[in-house]
Amino acid sequence: MARGRKPGKRTNKTVKVSLPKKTYYILYGIAGNNEMRLNKLIKTIIEERLDNSTISDLSKLLETGKKEKEDTKEAEE
Repeated sequence: MARGRKPGKRTNKTVKVSLPKKTYYILYGIAGNNEMRLNKLIKTIIEERLDNSTISDLSKLLETGKKEKEDTKEAEE
């Protein structure tokens, strides 16, 4: 039996991004050693990147990720 969606305000989905330690500490320093400001900074960077990118640019990013995964799978075999 399908329950459906609960009525009310829709919430934002949580996305977890893994960063290299060096990049994390640089951004953390820029944010003034404040975790909330760091999250806001990362969100702003991602939103600006998406706003300034075209669909073809984003699809190229996905294709390079797929190629890298395929290359690592081939190297393991």
